[in-house]
Amino acid sequence: MADQEEWSSNANEALNISFVQAGQQSPVKLSTFHPKFTYPIFGEEECIFGYQGLNITIRFAAHDLLPNLSVKYDKKFKTVNDTEALNIEETLKEWMPEVSFEPPAEFNHHIQYDTAASNWKPPGELVESYQSRGRNFEIWCADLIDPAVRQLIDRIQILISLFIEGGTPIPLDDADWSLAKWRIFFV
Repeated sequence: MADQEEWSSNANEALNISFVQAGQQSPVKLSTFHPKFTYPIFGEEECIFGYQGLNITIRFAAHDLLPNLSVKYDKKFKTVNDTEALNIEETLKEWMPEVSFEPPAEFNHHIQYDTAASNWKPPGELVESYQSRGRNFEIWCADLIDPAVRQLIDRIQILISLFIEGGTPIPLDDADWSLAKWRIFFV
C-alpha cells in the first residue's frame, strides 16, 4: 500500500478562503487566509487522504457572500481495495449550500457582471452610521426569519466551524428552532 504521509495533506494548509470582488477583467482577491480549525469537517487529525499538491479554495463574493468551491491537485490516489481518496466535494456538501458547487466560470461571471454589487446593501434596516480612520461604516439589523438574511447566513456559516472552537452551523430549516426570535446585525 502507498505511504500514507505521501498521500496525506494538512487540511488547514490545503484550504484557502478568499473574499473577492469584480476587477478589471476578472475577480480580484480582497483577502485570502487559512482556517484555524478543520477537524469538524475533515476529522480530528485535520488531514485529507488521497492527494498530492492539494489546493482547496472557497471564494466568497464580497457583496452578497455567494460561495464557490474549487478543488485542485497534482495527483489523486488510485483506489486500492477499500482505500480511496476522500471525496472532498461530497464531504463539503454537508457544510456548504448547493450553489457553492457551480463551475468557477459561473461564479466569476456573477462577480464581474452583477450590476447590483456596487450599491448592494444588507437586508434589514440601517440602525447606525459612523466614520473611523477615514472610512464609512454602517450597522444594519434584520430578523433571521427574513429569507435574504437566511441566504446570507447559509452561505457564510461554514466559517463558524472553521474559526470558532466547537462552533456549529445554525439550523436554518429546523421547525423547532424559532427563526423569529433572532436578530442579525451586519457591519
